[in-house]
Amino acid sequence: MASTPYKRCIFLLVDGARADVVQQMMEAGELPSLKRHLLDLGSFRTAVTVFPSTTGPAHAPFLTGCTPGTCNIPGIRWFDRRQPHGWTHYHQSRSYVGPGSLYVDVDLDPGIRTIFEYFDRPAGIFSFLNRGLGISENRTLLSKSWYWFYAHYTGHWQAVDDAVWGYIRNAVTRGSDFVFAVLPAVDEYSHHTHPFSEVTFDSYRAIDRAFGQLTEELHRQDMLEDTLFVLSSDHGHSTTHTHFELWEYLNACGLKTLYYPKIMRNGCTAASMISGNGMAHVYLKKGDGWHGLPHWQEIREGQYGGTDLVEALLRMEAVDIVAARDKDNGVVVASSSGTAEIRQQSDMILYQPIDGDPFGYPPVVPCATADELLEVTFDSEYPDAPYQLLRLFDSPRAGDLVISARPGYDLRMLHEYPEHKSSHGSLHREHMHVPLLTNEEIARPYVRTTDVFPSMLEWMGKLPLDPVDGQSFVSPLQAEGVNA
Repeated sequence: MASTPYKRCIFLLVDGARADVVQQMMEAGELPSLKRHLLDLGSFRTAVTVFPSTTGPAHAPFLTGCTPGTCNIPGIRWFDRRQPHGWTHYHQSRSYVGPGSLYVDVDLDPGIRTIFEYFDRPAGIFSFLNRGLGISENRTLLSKSWYWFYAHYTGHWQAVDDAVWGYIRNAVTRGSDFVFAVLPAVDEYSHHTHPFSEVTFDSYRAIDRAFGQLTEELHRQDMLEDTLFVLSSDHGHSTTHTHFELWEYLNACGLKTLYYPKIMRNGCTAASMISGNGMAHVYLKKGDGWHGLPHWQEIREGQYGGTDLVEALLRMEAVDIVAARDKDNGVVVASSSGTAEIRQQSDMILYQPIDGDPFGYPPVVPCATADELLEVTFDSEYPDAPYQLLRLFDSPRAGDLVISARPGYDLRMLHEYPEHKSSHGSLHREHMHVPLLTNEEIARPYVRTTDVFPSMLEWMGKLPLDPVDGQSFVSPLQAEGVNA
């Protein structure tokens, strides 16, 4: 491991930033500070985020090096069939929108170490995960709820971003060696308007101005040269023109569906848990209890609701992709374009189309490493989808059906204030491609957001103490390219 000059790392998570927007604005000269201090000194890459591509679970790879499935936090909302069933389903379900966010650190797999645990003086600013932070190190522990409440009801999310920069400066002044800061304005303005609105673009420009001021201040304090900067996002965005109420359709298919916020219900036979509004976990009650795991073949046979739920869902214009476990511990995925099986074989992934191809891929290597599959699918409409689905179904809390919405649609209408005019969460490229900038050299052309964690550690002179899903991109992989 090479020695490093860096004494501190500042990680900026620009929630909801699109890679193409960042690139276009930078080329147009609208982000001069990011260009000067990151691109000109280091690297810009379009990276692939995780599935579900949604706020919260998609923060996890930066903080743990692991996918949401490995973390066992498979969505912003989920249902845990292993929990005992009482009169209601309250203890079996989780939503991180609201008070449920206080349970994230408890829900995270206990064997996973966060990046905060590698540093002596870490600081978290509006962080989704906070394991490893002391009370004083979690700089927004007490203020986050107030900021979110204020911005939610006033729509003034720029005020939250403005506050973030003050917290960053304070953390650096107090000697923090790792700062993780979340900037929510791009995401929120995208939801309220659309990803290409002027107010959304203004929030990108505001980030650039504030970053420039931060670098000037660090320069005056003779701290700029020994600071590692990393900027990335958890997901992209796509404009939404139609809302599809998934739980209502499941009821029309013969089920009684639990969904947020209507969780105090009894006698349900299905649960619909939406993330980012562009994906959903659907859980099906098997027999008299929730402990059994329905598989693809049973679901297709109509054992749930008396209908083939896969076929019924794919008839809906809003539904793009449907996936489920098969009886042999693989994953089957279907779309209107075809069906395929995905299996893990040692360190290789087997992707085998059955009739057509659900992702419309050109012929790909049927048995390849995860990195080879990333390369050959990177520029497709569904980058990295086979790998991402396998990892998501690693979670015991994953749904029996996983649904990815078609661009332009989402899966939730009621109880969403204000109305979402842009969505994320799906497997589609618009949601899965995110920007990655750093003032260091990224030595690989194709990277995932899970790779950022081990790379930051290496640049800071450390190594992961536990196995992670990501691989450092400080150096090239030993063997790149696909072997046919």
